[in-house]
Amino acid sequence: MKLFYFKKRFGVTAMGIEQLLMVGVSREAPIELREKVCFDKRTGEALAKLKEINGILEAVIVSTCHRSEIYAIASEPKTDVLTNFFGDFFALDDARLSPYIYALDGICAVEHLFRVACGLESMVVGEDQILSQVKQAWEIAKKCKSTGKYTNKLFREAITLGKNARSQTGITNHSLSISYIAVLFILEVFKDLHDKNIFVIGAGEMGKLVIKHLVAKGARRIYISNRTYENALKLKEEIPEVTVVPYEQKYEYINQSHVVISATNAPHYTVNLEKFTACHHPGDKICMVDIALPRDIDPRIGEIDGVTLFTIDDLKRTAVENQKKREHLVTIIEDMIDDSLNDIIKWDNTIYAEKMIRHMNEYADEVCRSEYERVKNKLQDLDEKEKEKIKYSLERVAAKIVNRYLIGLKTLAEEEKLDESVVNVFAGGIFDEKNCKSRQPAKPVGISAN
Repeated sequence: MKLFYFKKRFGVTAMGIEQLLMVGVSREAPIELREKVCFDKRTGEALAKLKEINGILEAVIVSTCHRSEIYAIASEPKTDVLTNFFGDFFALDDARLSPYIYALDGICAVEHLFRVACGLESMVVGEDQILSQVKQAWEIAKKCKSTGKYTNKLFREAITLGKNARSQTGITNHSLSISYIAVLFILEVFKDLHDKNIFVIGAGEMGKLVIKHLVAKGARRIYISNRTYENALKLKEEIPEVTVVPYEQKYEYINQSHVVISATNAPHYTVNLEKFTACHHPGDKICMVDIALPRDIDPRIGEIDGVTLFTIDDLKRTAVENQKKREHLVTIIEDMIDDSLNDIIKWDNTIYAEKMIRHMNEYADEVCRSEYERVKNKLQDLDEKEKEKIKYSLERVAAKIVNRYLIGLKTLAEEEKLDESVVNVFAGGIFDEKNCKSRQPAKPVGISAN
């Protein structure tokens, strides 16, 4: 969404959204700084301190390994108060913190929250984890009683939008992760992995990632072998579902496996043609995935009957295709965000219109009471029942006059046409007295969010 588009299209925003502030620390900040500004277990403490700040009405903190953001509704919409809070809470001087601070307010802050929930601001676009983290942040804030009408509405909408964006576009199905794509390729050959023997050669980072994805997909018989046995044991400490086997016995385990994955740094083939043909029964179905460069598995093995061999080039080709698909899906999600922002603006303007309507009704009631009191002494010849009829008639006349304008007012609010001139025509100065003045559009502040 282009920010100028909404400012031009929607013009004046309602007071609640105008009061929304968002301040965060860029994920491009050095890891040493990101570690220091991670709220984590101190989130409750931070929310309590935010509530103590004069003018902070509502607050939610979204804190992950890549993101530290504060969303707040403030009576004075100035982001400095949140920027200063970061420095004070984590005891960091401004010179160190300010280069990595980004700040937004109003509808721009709402847009950022929606993009975060949809995964568009994540390092891996569309990833699922951030949505659960946004939901957890909201739940923590509710438990700390730091939320209110506006933050509850915005986070509820953000979470719903995040779910719909993923389910309706399927963006998470188009992974850019080589290790995850490898597992998807395996699932094309074997639909169910829970009863399949899987042998992984290599205990490095790529092998570890593949194993984690396999476990997540239901694999239960995972064997791992590494030239350095101790490295395989270390991986087992992190992923206890695996069974470590000696590297020298790898062909025995290849013979017993439905799936073989090789991800080593060896300069030569770790699975050569002659030894493979010696242990493999022709026609037996086996899926082999070579994630190494240089290649680990002799490519001629892929020509053997029953063998399905995927190479790093196959995986990268799919990753490139997925990137193109994701770029298209991102535009669809951005359209969904635009629609949700439109709905928020309508909701917000309607709330403002309802406040105006309430004040107009109160003003009409005051006029009726004043006029009735003025003429009441001239009605001494009438009994109380007749006086009540006159009073009721006055109220009915006022209600009918006001109601016609109120319908138009609410319609204008829903159509985003509730600007200062309209307020003045409808209100005639009432709202200055009621402390309910019209507003100016919120403007983005600070640098762009990363």
